[in-house]
Amino acid sequence: FVGPYSQQIRVIGEAAKPQTLPYKQHMTVLDVMIAVGGLTDFAAGNSASITRASENNKRYSVRLKDLIKRGDISANVEMKPGDILIIPQGWF
Repeated sequence: FVGPYSQQIRVIGEAAKPQTLPYKQHMTVLDVMIAVGGLTDFAAGNSASITRASENNKRYSVRLKDLIKRGDISANVEMKPGDILIIPQGWF
Protein backbone atom coordinates (compact mmCIF):
# COMPACT_ATOMS: atom_id res chain seq x y z
CA PHE A 1 0.00 0.00 0.00
CA VAL A 2 1.50 3.33 -1.04
CA GLY A 3 -1.19 5.71 0.21
CA PRO A 4 -3.44 8.20 -1.60
CA TYR A 5 -2.24 9.84 -4.85
CA SER A 6 -1.55 13.06 -2.98
CA GLN A 7 1.05 11.22 -0.86
CA GLN A 8 2.78 9.30 -3.67
CA ILE A 9 5.75 9.87 -5.94
CA ARG A 10 5.17 8.34 -9.37
CA VAL A 11 8.06 7.48 -11.69
CA ILE A 12 7.33 6.83 -15.36
CA GLY A 13 9.40 6.34 -18.48
CA GLU A 14 12.97 5.10 -18.68
CA ALA A 15 13.55 4.10 -15.07
CA ALA A 16 14.85 0.57 -14.53
CA LYS A 17 11.68 -0.21 -12.49
CA PRO A 18 9.01 2.49 -13.03
CA GLN A 19 6.70 2.49 -10.02
CA THR A 20 4.76 4.42 -7.42
CA LEU A 21 6.53 5.15 -4.13
CA PRO A 22 5.15 6.38 -0.82
CA TYR A 23 6.30 9.94 -0.13
CA LYS A 24 8.66 10.37 2.81
CA GLN A 25 9.59 13.70 4.37
CA HIS A 26 12.78 15.27 2.93
CA MET A 27 12.83 12.74 0.06
CA THR A 28 15.07 13.77 -2.84
CA VAL A 29 15.20 12.76 -6.49
CA LEU A 30 18.32 10.69 -5.66
CA ASP A 31 16.31 8.68 -3.10
CA VAL A 32 13.68 8.09 -5.78
CA MET A 33 16.26 6.99 -8.37
CA ILE A 34 17.82 4.52 -5.91
CA ALA A 35 14.35 3.06 -5.22
CA VAL A 36 13.58 2.59 -8.95
CA GLY A 37 16.98 1.08 -9.76
CA GLY A 38 18.41 3.97 -11.78
CA LEU A 39 18.04 4.80 -15.46
CA THR A 40 17.74 2.42 -18.41
CA ASP A 41 20.38 2.46 -21.16
CA PHE A 42 17.90 4.37 -23.34
CA ALA A 43 17.08 7.16 -20.87
CA ALA A 44 17.62 10.82 -21.68
CA GLY A 45 18.38 11.52 -18.01
CA ASN A 46 19.17 15.21 -18.38
CA SER A 47 15.85 15.77 -20.18
CA ALA A 48 13.80 14.43 -17.27
CA SER A 49 11.17 16.54 -15.55
CA ILE A 50 9.09 16.66 -12.40
CA THR A 51 5.42 17.56 -12.69
CA ARG A 52 4.33 19.06 -9.37
CA ALA A 53 0.61 18.53 -8.67
CA SER A 54 0.69 20.88 -5.67
CA GLU A 55 1.66 23.77 -7.99
CA ASN A 56 -1.00 23.31 -10.72
CA ASN A 57 1.11 20.71 -12.55
CA LYS A 58 4.08 23.03 -13.02
CA ARG A 59 7.04 21.26 -14.68
CA TYR A 60 10.62 21.42 -13.46
CA SER A 61 13.67 20.14 -15.36
CA VAL A 62 15.91 17.67 -13.59
CA ARG A 63 19.42 16.56 -14.59
CA LEU A 64 19.30 12.89 -13.59
CA LYS A 65 22.28 11.84 -15.71
CA ASP A 66 24.50 14.51 -14.14
CA LEU A 67 23.33 13.44 -10.68
CA ILE A 68 23.73 9.68 -11.15
CA LYS A 69 26.64 9.36 -13.59
CA ARG A 70 28.71 12.40 -12.58
CA GLY A 71 27.77 12.78 -8.92
CA ASP A 72 26.63 16.39 -9.44
CA ILE A 73 24.84 16.86 -6.12
CA SER A 74 23.49 20.26 -7.24
CA ALA A 75 21.09 18.26 -9.44
CA ASN A 76 19.60 16.55 -6.36
CA VAL A 77 16.27 18.31 -5.75
CA GLU A 78 13.72 17.72 -3.03
CA MET A 79 10.56 15.87 -4.00
CA LYS A 80 7.06 16.90 -2.87
CA PRO A 81 4.01 14.68 -2.26
CA GLY A 82 2.13 14.05 -5.51
CA ASP A 83 5.16 14.65 -7.77
CA ILE A 84 5.49 12.73 -11.03
CA LEU A 85 9.02 12.11 -12.31
CA ILE A 86 9.03 11.70 -16.09
CA ILE A 87 12.14 10.18 -17.71
CA PRO A 88 12.02 10.36 -21.52
CA GLN A 89 13.74 8.05 -23.96
CA GLY A 90 16.83 9.43 -25.68
CA TRP A 91 17.46 9.43 -29.42
CA PHE A 92 20.64 7.76 -30.61
